[in-house]
Amino acid sequence: MENNIKAVAQSKIQLAEAYNVSLKTFKKWIEPLKGELGEYRGKTFTPKQVQKIYEHLGSP
Repeated sequence: MENNIKAVAQSKIQLAEAYNVSLKTFKKWIEPLKGELGEYRGKTFTPKQVQKIYEHLGSP
């Protein structure tokens, strides 16, 4: 799947808002990606991690 959205570093809250869901729901959605995403360090996902989320969930 080709994604035209440029992935930038974002927090879980920012991504949940982009998908228009609660933080709790977003966390459940990305649970299967834990192994692929690696650690959530600091306050944001890296652009590479955000890209993987977009690939899994589709563009927000």
